[in-house]
Amino acid sequence: MIWIEYADEFIAQIKEALPPDHEMQKHEIFPAIKWEKRPIFIVEDDTTNQTILMNFENKKRWKKTKYKVPTMRVFKDTAEVAKLIKRDHLAECAKYNEDGTLI
Repeated sequence: MIWIEYADEFIAQIKEALPPDHEMQKHEIFPAIKWEKRPIFIVEDDTTNQTILMNFENKKRWKKTKYKVPTMRVFKDTAEVAKLIKRDHLAECAKYNEDGTLI
């Protein structure tokens, strides 16, 4: 999760990573989740009511232009988002012993 105080900053970073004429520039978005140490966001697009995984480590060329944009995957529903979050949580938990120390 992100601190609400930083939402505007993250929204600006996401939009700066997109070309000026990218369709998401006009959308109302909110970064729902950010994983630490990796520039990956799960973004709520309030304009289209979609939830999108935006991966800033893996970029692709946009519409045969010089711009490279984060790869994006639209989730089919909230269950798919929940599955991804659970998988990530379990992977993080697996790094620790029961006493909280790293394995």
